[in-house]
Formats: sequence, structure tokens, C-alpha cells
Amino acid sequence: MPQLPPYTYSGPVDCTIPPDRTQLKGKSVIVTGGANGMGETTVRAFAAEGAYVTIADLNEQRGQELARELSPNAQFVKCNITNWDEQVHMFEAAIANSPSKSCDIVIANAGISRAFGDTLWPLDDPNAPPVKPTLSIIDVNVYGTLYTWKLAVHYFRKQPDSEERDRCFIITGSMVAWIDSPANWQYTVSKYGLRGLMRTARRNSWEQGIRINYVAPCYIKSAIRSPEYEAQLISKGVEFAPPEDVATCMMKISTDRTINGHSFMITPKSCCKEGYMDVDKDDHVDDVYFKRNQERQLRIIEDRWVEGWEKDRTAEGAAKN
Repeated sequence: MPQLPPYTYSGPVDCTIPPDRTQLKGKSVIVTGGANGMGETTVRAFAAEGAYVTIADLNEQRGQELARELSPNAQFVKCNITNWDEQVHMFEAAIANSPSKSCDIVIANAGISRAFGDTLWPLDDPNAPPVKPTLSIIDVNVYGTLYTWKLAVHYFRKQPDSEERDRCFIITGSMVAWIDSPANWQYTVSKYGLRGLMRTARRNSWEQGIRINYVAPCYIKSAIRSPEYEAQLISKGVEFAPPEDVATCMMKISTDRTINGHSFMITPKSCCKEGYMDVDKDDHVDDVYFKRNQERQLRIIEDRWVEGWEKDRTAEGAAKN
């Protein structure tokens, strides 16, 4: 198992140091939502460095085409991340396709946005019965990603125990985890929630040799967005970042084993010449009240993420008398 120190705040990651891409050769990587957009770009970048990438997506035609193009360094597995059994198959396929029979890096990239419909937002007729909303964005972005995390932990722990192996989990988030985005109700809830998962999991993930980090794209150039809508966004001052910067950020995290518990923002080059930066807003450094409460919370909650810890604890985490 990789030996990691407990999470402590040590300042932002220096993103001016480029990723050591040679570290990716032979690694087994899963990318959910990997058949198009920034997921596809990430798949291409990792495969080009000699990683064995499992592309998980619902778009079977595009996924199979991409896997054939990148063979033998990529395979496709059709997967709806809201389906537990399909995700189990995804992990099993990744391990079977890996020369080391391992899973080293999991990029939880699959997700949907308001474009798929957010039925929390519409106003219903007050003179008619209330309409129960569908929560499909929450189902995919939250439940699906939690399934990916749970399974990643399981399969990370089944790895061959060697120095070459890693246990790296990366969540694709969004800048809406920091800024208000009116009408994006379910989407914002989901991306705030996933940032919360990273922040709480980082406090114990080291006990299982697992690194967890969060990558928040801003506006990314994509063929998925219509040219007309893209033109409207540009007219309102939006600067787009290329999907290649997302892939580079993913590689930076994946190849530097000191990076754990950080959030990164993908930015236009006008903001940051590397195209990504450490957000550095996940720790209470200067706010005395929150800093004191965080320190107290870490003293109160003594849970260890090791087998058997809970047998002497109540459901609340208190020691049994």
C-alpha cells in the first residue's frame, strides 16, 4: 500500500512545475464519461504516455471508435454510472486489461448538466397539484460518483503491493462549487457535494494510501456546445479554456504523489499561463473562528479508516463504555 502522511495544509500546489509524464507508463486508468469532450482529451493524453485506459461511457459507438484508435492502450466499457453492477464490470474490465492486474488512477468525470433538464427550477401552476421533480442530475453526478468512489476504494485495496502502484482518485467538479450560478440548482448542489466529499475524505484517505483531489473546469471549448450558444457566451465576456489543459491538470495530480486533498481550477491562459491552478480555498488559514472549529472537529471525531475500528464505537463514533 502506498504510504501517505495525514492531510495537513501546506499551501497551494506549485503548478508551474509540469507533470512528469513518464510516471504514467503502465498505469491502469479509468475515465468515466471518457468518450467525448474533456474526458476524451484526457483519455488520449494518458494513452499517449503509455497508460492502459478504460473508457467508460454510454456512447457506445464513439467509445468503441476511440478505443480502436488508441489500441492497445485503451478499451471501451459501456457504463451507466448510476448502475452499480455496470460500474463493478467497469472496474473488473480495467483490472483484466492491465498488465499489472491493477487499477491505479480513477477519474470520476461522468456527469450531466442543466441541459438534461432540471425540474426543480420551473414554477408549477399554483392552482394545480404540485409536480414531483425528477432528480436525474443528482442521480448521475452524486449517486453515480459515490458509487465510483466506493468501488475505487475496494479495488485500490486489491492491488498488487508494489512501489509502482498508486491509488489516485480525481473528481471532475465545477467552478459552481465556489460561485453562484442562478437556475443551475441540481447541478450546483451536486458539484458542491462532490467538493464536500473530497474535503472530508482527504482526512482519512491516507490511511488506505489513497489520494483524492477535485478538478473544477471553467468554460471549456467543446464540440458538444452549439456554435450559437458559444458565440452568445463569448459576447458576454466568457473566455474558454482548451480541454487539453484539463488533461494536463489530471496528469499533474496523477504523477505527483504529494498532491492530496486539493482543488484545482481550469482557467483561461489570461488568468494562469499553465491553464490550471490550485484554488487554495479549502482550508481556514486566516479565519480564526473557522480554523478553531476545524481543529476541534478533528479532535472530536477520532474515527480511523481501518478494518475493525468501528467494533469499539457507537454509531455516532463515540467510544463504547
